[in-house]
Amino acid sequence: MTRHTQIQDLLNQATAAAREKRFEQARRLIHKVLETQPDNLRALDLGGFVYFFEERYAQAEQFCRRALQLAPDHAYAHKGLGLCLARQDRLDEGIEELERAISLKPAWADPYWDMAVVLSENGRTDEALAVLERAQLAVPPSDVARFVALARKLRKKHPITSRGEDGAML
Repeated sequence: MTRHTQIQDLLNQATAAAREKRFEQARRLIHKVLETQPDNLRALDLGGFVYFFEERYAQAEQFCRRALQLAPDHAYAHKGLGLCLARQDRLDEGIEELERAISLKPAWADPYWDMAVVLSENGRTDEALAVLERAQLAVPPSDVARFVALARKLRKKHPITSRGEDGAML
């Protein structure tokens, strides 16, 4: 087995462990990869993911920042960094990073969703709804239904009458 194949196998195992919420095992595997390949972008992304879901946001932030040192236009790392910052009460910085992820991959649904959730959780419902409206215009049709459902949920909790710049309502 080549070294490259071994690394890929470790990353596949770490990904499977993370998906199954076996975060300690995933962390061990990720760190094993990073010992030999400290610039492995997939391992850094996965490390940020694992630490984020363990609610260890400062550690997750470090993984995202390291990934961005290697790949400044890496939308996934900007999205992850945005979420980490928002969870550390640095909401405006977090929103900037989520916006950066959107600017890099405008049709990718995840950063719109995450930004809407973060804004909503922080009482900024009008802004969250505006993000959902933007998402409807940018994401693939297969993703639109979940944005509409979230908008309906937000409106039930916080009825508003505002409209987007184009006058559209969700």
